[in-house]
Amino acid sequence: MALAAPLLAAASPAYRTGTAAVVAPADAGDRYVPALARHGWNSIAVTEPAHQPGDSAGYLQHITHRGSLRRTAAHLNRLGVQAVLAGSPAGTELADLLATRLNLPGNALDTADIRRDTGFTSAALLESGITAPRSIRTARLSNALEWAAFTQTAELVLQHPDPTHPRPFHFCRTADDIRVAWHRLQDSSTQPLVLREHLAGAQYRIHTLTGPDRAGASEHTITSIWSELRTPEQQVCRADLLSRQGLLARALALYTMRALTALGVRYGPAHATVTFIPDRGPALLSLRTDPYADFATDTLRLATGHDPIRDTALLLATGRRPEAPHQPHAHVTKIALLPRRDGALDPALLRTITALPTVAATTALTGGAPVRAGQIAGWLLLIARDSRAINQDHQVVRAAENLGLYGSAA
Repeated sequence: MALAAPLLAAASPAYRTGTAAVVAPADAGDRYVPALARHGWNSIAVTEPAHQPGDSAGYLQHITHRGSLRRTAAHLNRLGVQAVLAGSPAGTELADLLATRLNLPGNALDTADIRRDTGFTSAALLESGITAPRSIRTARLSNALEWAAFTQTAELVLQHPDPTHPRPFHFCRTADDIRVAWHRLQDSSTQPLVLREHLAGAQYRIHTLTGPDRAGASEHTITSIWSELRTPEQQVCRADLLSRQGLLARALALYTMRALTALGVRYGPAHATVTFIPDRGPALLSLRTDPYADFATDTLRLATGHDPIRDTALLLATGRRPEAPHQPHAHVTKIALLPRRDGALDPALLRTITALPTVAATTALTGGAPVRAGQIAGWLLLIARDSRAINQDHQVVRAAENLGLYGSAA
């Protein structure tokens, strides 16, 4: 993200009204339009010829970027654009480039490639003396096998270097595992992959917002920390909002802010996946600076006090950050529905779990809808003042899965 506010005047509004360019808007990025409109800001969509926004409602204008950074920046300048936002993972690189070209503050260009590649990210952090997974990034299977033999690590993970890539990573314990996973993941002979040590500790999703402090230096704010419980296949099956009052949350926050600084994050939202290794401390697994929107956004905002899209719009339009609630009002948990076989949602059992006392919201769930083995069928949001109530309802959901929530094959 880029912000047009003078760096020494971050605490006061830069503009009472303004215009923001949203680069490659899609899904979460489209939510910037109404969020900015609340502050009197207009939004302009910047797309490439192969990509058109799915929802064009609300955009003042659409601009097609055809490869010339100079022409696109000049067009945005004529329109009075005062900020640049990445509207999706595909827009992060161009957003950083346009921000620099327009002389608007944004994330550091010299570390842009590092932020978008998990192999480069880990190497940069280790060079800076910051804990990160040991890994190799290579396009050659032979190099990966040699590195694995040299490190003699019992469990490894082979993955695409792009943290937004849809393909899952693979666990590898032997050289044969690496060979099989390599041929499944590699798109071409020149496609590099990342082979890293598997860190078996708990994982946390940490949401942040970065902007200038009163002295003009980048200041990172931790807006929420989610503790994630994963299946053996590394799918998130439960996520609990973590209180930020304890020593663990403080350690995660301090580490994340240090990592963000090292990786050149200077403006806007980010979300990091961090694990905690008992004998080494926190370690960053991946970082993303594209917009993030959860399901049941309004309900989550009421429960937690935060919404990444609205928080970013507030910072952009006013220079202010959302105030953290003094005390969490409730325990908040997200639960994934994970079918083990193909089937269809049983209407009666679905009504049972969605009517549980702590269920505050769900994704769209319809009785009889088909589900696929190994693919998340939907999410439930559980909110309660007592964590025991959430745990009890969580057990009911898992029991319903075992009793036939996914029925037989549709």
